[in-house]
Amino acid sequence: MSYDLYVYLARSKMPTPEKWRSVMKDEELPGELDTDFDVDTMTGFLPCPVGDELAGFEYYSFETEPEDAAELELPPEFNFTVQFSMGSQPLELIAALSASSALASITGGRLEDPQSGETVEGEDAIAWVKLQLASLEG
Repeated sequence: MSYDLYVYLARSKMPTPEKWRSVMKDEELPGELDTDFDVDTMTGFLPCPVGDELAGFEYYSFETEPEDAAELELPPEFNFTVQFSMGSQPLELIAALSASSALASITGGRLEDPQSGETVEGEDAIAWVKLQLASLEG
């Protein structure tokens, strides 16, 4: 079974992989995002080791179609989507939660977890993920 997270954002605010990883580190989120990828053309497994353990997630990015944006009630400037997909491995979920929440925070985007039905605005994403990670540990 796969698990997906989506971050909707303005493409103009998409950070470099280095900036993205730096924010994850500054916020003390688990995972060290690989920085050797192009945010627009990368598809497939993106390494994001957690501690000394190999982890990561499937990464996909694409233009947000206007009809999808309208259905999701996204602000008009949210024209870009990053999808994080993972399997059942706990470290994959930890890596994806960390990376997606950092991305939403940096960009002022919106993180959506379709499995739980939760939607988190960028300014709340770091606090939200820290609660999620604590519940996984506990």
